[in-house]
Amino acid sequence: MTAVYIDGNMLKKMIKRAATVLNENKAKVDSLNVFPVPDGDTGTNMSLTIESAAQEIEKAKKNSVSEVAEKAARGSLMGARGNSGVILSQILRGFAKAVEKKEKLGPKDLAYALQKGSETAYKAVMKPVEGTILTIARECGKNAVNLAYKGLNSEEILEKTILHCEEVLEKTPEMLPILKEAGVVDAGGKGFIYILKGALEALKGFEDEPSGKIAAYKDDKSVKKFTEEDFKLQLQYCTEIVLSGNNIDTGIIKKDFSKLGDSLLVVGDKELVKIHIHTNHPGEALEYCLKLGELKKIKIDNMKEQHKEFIRHNNVREKDVSKPKHNKKIGIISVVSGKGFEEIFTSLGTDKIIQGGQTMNPSTQDILSAIEELDLSEVIILPNNSNIILAAQQAKRMSNKNVYVVPSKSIPQGISALLALNPNESIEKNAEKMEKAVNNIKTIEITYAVRDSVFNGFQIKSGDILGIIDGEIKEFGENINEVLFKILNNLYEGDYELLTIFYGKDIEQKEAEMLSKEINSKYRKWDVELHYGGQPLYFYIISLE
Repeated sequence: MTAVYIDGNMLKKMIKRAATVLNENKAKVDSLNVFPVPDGDTGTNMSLTIESAAQEIEKAKKNSVSEVAEKAARGSLMGARGNSGVILSQILRGFAKAVEKKEKLGPKDLAYALQKGSETAYKAVMKPVEGTILTIARECGKNAVNLAYKGLNSEEILEKTILHCEEVLEKTPEMLPILKEAGVVDAGGKGFIYILKGALEALKGFEDEPSGKIAAYKDDKSVKKFTEEDFKLQLQYCTEIVLSGNNIDTGIIKKDFSKLGDSLLVVGDKELVKIHIHTNHPGEALEYCLKLGELKKIKIDNMKEQHKEFIRHNNVREKDVSKPKHNKKIGIISVVSGKGFEEIFTSLGTDKIIQGGQTMNPSTQDILSAIEELDLSEVIILPNNSNIILAAQQAKRMSNKNVYVVPSKSIPQGISALLALNPNESIEKNAEKMEKAVNNIKTIEITYAVRDSVFNGFQIKSGDILGIIDGEIKEFGENINEVLFKILNNLYEGDYELLTIFYGKDIEQKEAEMLSKEINSKYRKWDVELHYGGQPLYFYIISLE
């Protein structure tokens, strides 16, 4: 016989079973991802989020529904990963608000809480899209309320609501053309239905305790401890120069400075130029610039000392508080993956590196910890991935500090944002300038397909090389360079001057250098730069500006 009311103990069982069922089926949800690239899959992110809720409810001291729901909301909030995880955490947050001060839930209470969860999630998303988890959550709440007022009990409500949600899920391809083209239903909606099924199983008496431990990513980079071996420096001084003059030729500066060192970045116009270089001879760089004009700003850092500091303070979960260098007013947190990118972002002013990106979406807790560990009251976050922005914004709302999230969707956008940073200006002005800089960058990514898919009319097979422009698959084929040159041919007529190549950990340096030379000879109007990014999964990440 079904219990008339759901108490705190039963709600615990429902959440735990929901976590188990989703975890058991997360691969099925992952397989529904529209994009065949190796990314932070929906099922994995949702599973990690609900597992965090299942772990947190163990801290509930009372047997009240309100406390268990509050703990679940808190756990999912802190453990939310990826956009799907953040939306799920908001559903649980709305559910918790609806059951405040309640000891137990009747059918109408349960239905109202499900509806409130949907409403809260919709409000949290700036531009809600139908045909996603939001649609399934809304239909869940709406259907549950209708059934509750017909006199059905909680078990019957969940049973019939799941059937309704499955029917709506089958219609999501008609709501979202991209799903129809790929021949799949929405992954987030499917994940949410698995959560409902788990809750129903518990209500029917099925008990299966999850491990109690939050599942970890394979090769969890967010907790990596760095050593001296990670930073074998051949060039010691990070040198930044702001040069003012007349008719400055940035092309000649790039050519001449390429002989002085590496990690060269030269941006600006004929009257004002910002130069960044790693060199063993900063004096030569200064003398060169003095011949061209006036030095408006000079900054030279000994990177050997910086990297010792990085090793001591940069791991996100260390308990000691990171001290900003040079009396900085604004702290910078960047989400990156790859040794080369770690060095580049650190040299450009990042105070905290959170390891993450594709397949490694950091949680809200990871980002919030990084904010709080900085001994600064003003912080700018660079997510550098579209699937991390919502978690960053959630961490911002949870911090008492003055935090800005610059919505960088790629590593090149993050670099462009850092180059726009002016430590003498307010955080508001910097955030505005950095966001503007982000929008001026075109990002090219070369990776591989992890599953068969249909996208943009392409019949993509697992293992195919994919060419992506600003997050959209534009070319595919069997050869890395062939796919890349197809993309570059289509972009060559654009108003771009500088092409920067960042090669990944699976590409040999000589191979990358040969590619750089070939691009330089084929596309002569572009200045071409080459840097080691060390990123996993993506053979090349390229910026055009």
